[in-house]
Amino acid sequence: MQKNSKMIYIVIIIFIIVLCVWIYISNNMSTEQNPKNNPGVSAIQNSQAGSQLFSSSQFAQNAYLISTPTYDATVNKALSGFSVARTVLSDGSTQYVLNATNPEYQTQTYTVNTGEKLYFIERNLSDDSVNEDKFIGDDTAVLVDAGGYIIKQ
Repeated sequence: MQKNSKMIYIVIIIFIIVLCVWIYISNNMSTEQNPKNNPGVSAIQNSQAGSQLFSSSQFAQNAYLISTPTYDATVNKALSGFSVARTVLSDGSTQYVLNATNPEYQTQTYTVNTGEKLYFIERNLSDDSVNEDKFIGDDTAVLVDAGGYIIKQ
């Protein structure tokens, strides 16, 4: 009888372990598949869903419009460390590639549809000089829809 009791306990313990592993895996998979359960993804989706007006965002005061054919001296200074390549796509949108001139930078690519605007955010112009930026963490772009809401940052 004691041998059967030990066997039952072992089976129950194995069952509990398997159940715990299954629950753990299920929860992790549902977090990855359902962005509402993942706060990082939710924050990105909220910004892409057009829930924040660009004009009232933290980016607006340091924004330089770059979805235009030409740039003035201030925009060129803000873009230090990047060259901008524009390509008009077959659907009428324009692809902007911010090519990093410094290996520490990341090249960034954005597709701007009709009515949308692309802004380059430079929080500290004083750290920029010709083709060099002393602090690269403050350089990014923000895509804004025709209504003025942030689509992508």
